[in-house]
Amino acid sequence: MISTFAETAGKRLRLNIVLIAGTLAAVLIVIFFLNRWKTDSPVLQQEFATEANQAVPPVETTAVIPVEQPPVLWLQAYGSSSGNAAWGHAIVAPFDTLWSISTGRELFSPPAIVGNMIFIAGNDKILRGINKDSGQQIWSRTVTCGLSGGVAADSTTAYFSGQDGYMYALNTETGSERWKTGLGYHIFTDACVFCDSLVLAGNSMGSIAALSRRTGELVWSDTMDGLLLGPAISESTAVFTSETGAAGAWDVAGNSIWSRGFASQPSAPSIKSDMIFIGFSTGKVLALSLQTGETLWETALEGVRGRTVVSRPALAGESLLVAGTCDGRVFCLDSGSGELLWETELENWVSVTPAVCDTIVYASCDDSRIHLLSLNTGLPVDTIETGSYSGTPPVLMGGVLYTGNSDGDFTAITGALPNSPVE
Repeated sequence: MISTFAETAGKRLRLNIVLIAGTLAAVLIVIFFLNRWKTDSPVLQQEFATEANQAVPPVETTAVIPVEQPPVLWLQAYGSSSGNAAWGHAIVAPFDTLWSISTGRELFSPPAIVGNMIFIAGNDKILRGINKDSGQQIWSRTVTCGLSGGVAADSTTAYFSGQDGYMYALNTETGSERWKTGLGYHIFTDACVFCDSLVLAGNSMGSIAALSRRTGELVWSDTMDGLLLGPAISESTAVFTSETGAAGAWDVAGNSIWSRGFASQPSAPSIKSDMIFIGFSTGKVLALSLQTGETLWETALEGVRGRTVVSRPALAGESLLVAGTCDGRVFCLDSGSGELLWETELENWVSVTPAVCDTIVYASCDDSRIHLLSLNTGLPVDTIETGSYSGTPPVLMGGVLYTGNSDGDFTAITGALPNSPVE
C-alpha cells in the first residue's frame, strides 16, 4: 500500500506540474498579445487606464469642433458671448513656462487680449497692460479697491469695473485715463461694449448702467434685484442675471425685452445661436430663448447633495456645452437637447469656466491643477500644476495657455500640438 500510494502521488505531482506549466504558458501568450494590442493602440490604452475616473459612461460625440479664430477686438468677457475663451488647436505636453508675473493678490478677472497686449486685473487694485509674448509690463493703473470683473478692450481703450463702484476707460497704449464713471456701489460685472456705442455694467445693488463709449456719460439705466452677473451680448441684445435668481434681456435703447425669476442662484449667462445657457446652484442647466426667455430645455445633474453651483457654461462648436461644478465635476451636454454626453469627477471645485478647443477641455480645478480632458469622452489626458486654487478662467490662444491663480500668479504656458486627435 505504501509503494502504491507513493507511485500514485508521483503521477499526480507530474500531472500537476504539466497543468501548471500549461496554464503559465497560456497566461504568457495572453499577456504578449495584450501588450502588442496596447502598443498598437496608445489612445485605447490611455482610456482603459483612466476609465475609473469617469462618473458617467461617455456618449461618443459626433460634432465637428472647428478651430476658432480669435476676435480682433475683445468687446466682452471671454472675447465672445459663448463664454469659451479658446482659439486655435489644442496644446499638449511637453509644457513650458513662456513667462510669469506675480501680483501678490488673487486674480479672478477674465483678462482681455487685443493685438500684442493682454490686460490683467487683480485684487491688488491694479490693471496691467502686458506684452502677451514677452510678459513685459508696459503700463499699470492703480485704483482704490480690488478688481474682479472681466476686462473688455477695443483698438484704443480698455474698459474695466472696480469694487470701488467706478467704471474705467484707459488708453491701451499708455494706461492714461480716458474717463471714469461712478455707479454708486461695488461693481462685480464684466465690462462689455454694446452695439459699438455703449459700455454696460451693473452694480451690487442691481442697477444696470449703459454708458457712452466715448465719454462715459450715462445714457440709460434700469434695475434688477440683487448683485448682478454677466452680461453676455448678442448683436443688439444684452442679458444679465443676478445672485437672487433673476434673469433678463435688454435692447440697445434700454427697453426690457423679458425678465424671469428662478428659485436658485444662476451663473453668468452665455449665448449661442439665439439660445441662452445658465447654470444654477442646484446642479441644473437651463437653455432659454434669447427672444422670449422661455425655457427650451432643462437638465439636472444626478447625485446632487445640497448646493452644487454650476459655472458659467462654455459653448463649443454648434452643439456642445461644457461646465464645471463646486462638487468637483466637469460635464458636457448637447446644447440643442440638453442630453448629458459625459461627466468626469475631479478632486475639488471647478468653479471657473473651462476653455474648450477642438479636441481638449482645459478645466481649472481647486486641487491646484488644470485638467486636460478629451472633448469627445471626458477622459483625462494630462494635468498642469498651477500652484494654488483656481483664479482666472483659462484662455487658449496661438498655442499659449494663459492662466491666473488665487495666489496672484499669472502665467503663460506653451505646449506642443498633438500628433493625432485626442479620442
